[in-house]
Amino acid sequence: MFETVLTIGLFDKDAEKQLISRDDARDLIARILIDECNIFAFTMLDCAGVYRMQSTGNIVREPSIRVEIVTDENLDILPAMITRLKSVLNQETIMVKTSRADVDFI
Repeated sequence: MFETVLTIGLFDKDAEKQLISRDDARDLIARILIDECNIFAFTMLDCAGVYRMQSTGNIVREPSIRVEIVTDENLDILPAMITRLKSVLNQETIMVKTSRADVDFI
């Protein structure tokens, strides 16, 4: 099995603040993954990304959503999915982790 983990910040890249609610972001992510990318199932968790702003040096704690996807095969659609999510949520980057995983649904 393959595990893909996306960490998606909720601060708009241009405004540098949150413009879309967490619930609306969850709905958008779910619609893109299910309807456009044919992802059967996934888990979304609330989290915070922490980083230092390059422009100001300030430490930022950004509300984020972590998406965990487990599939039988590696996701060929991953680059297009990331591009779409970045566009819809106006993100500079999305952190992506992919790995082989021993996962069972019991």
